[in-house]
Amino acid sequence: MCTIPPVPPPPPPPILEESKSPKKSASDQEAPVRHLDVCQWASDHQLWEACAKYRVCLDKEPFRYKYKHFESKIQVGPTCGLVALSMLFNDEITPDKLLNIAKTEGYTNNGEMFSCKNMMKLTEKILYLAEISNVKYNLKNSGLCSKEIIEKLLEGAVLLVPYDADFNHSPCLKKGHTAHWALVCGVIICEDPRDTYEDPDNVYVLCKHGKSRYLAVWKLDDLDKSNKNLIEFSPKRGGEEWIYILPEGGVGGANGLKDQFLIYEGF
Repeated sequence: MCTIPPVPPPPPPPILEESKSPKKSASDQEAPVRHLDVCQWASDHQLWEACAKYRVCLDKEPFRYKYKHFESKIQVGPTCGLVALSMLFNDEITPDKLLNIAKTEGYTNNGEMFSCKNMMKLTEKILYLAEISNVKYNLKNSGLCSKEIIEKLLEGAVLLVPYDADFNHSPCLKKGHTAHWALVCGVIICEDPRDTYEDPDNVYVLCKHGKSRYLAVWKLDDLDKSNKNLIEFSPKRGGEEWIYILPEGGVGGANGLKDQFLIYEGF
């Protein structure tokens, strides 16, 4: 007699994967919650977050420091320099308006700014349009780690510095292939320098840039070395559909980015 096998049990229901939030870049991880007994000298919350995250002056107040707060802005496209400049002006001139002006002046096609001299000309234009007359600005060649610049920062000066950005946007040495712009809005002197700033582990700068909402803390020496290594335009960008405007002599030339930065006083 033929028997009919029993109906097999139904398959188990599919396992639903938990939804995952997008990964954040290394420099954009959540800032530490202020519950630890560290960096108690830092009254500004963003400054506390940055120093706790980067483990700078955790246990005692630095010898001297200065920090000026600017609202963060996230760049769209290769507009890091324009976004940094917009942060400096506290959005009185928006990145979109800066982009339009820079295009009209022939400094950029897509938002890229590969010339410190053009950035200085753009600054002059913006100060005129915004009717700001009490700000001094200069283009500097070399000397980012100099006593003059460090003491200017301690007095409240702000810098716009081109550099090579690593995967976490900190300074690195890639010959200019990952050129980026940072707004240097503060400085920390950990120990008494005794009238010299030659110790590369003693001076840190507080920076903002267009790829993170958080304040960054980098060694000034690292930023200086990165600024000095901007020698060429990335060959990988040559195959992209965007056409970039490069200065005469290239990124590493006198009209480019290498070993140059801008300093602003009066903000």
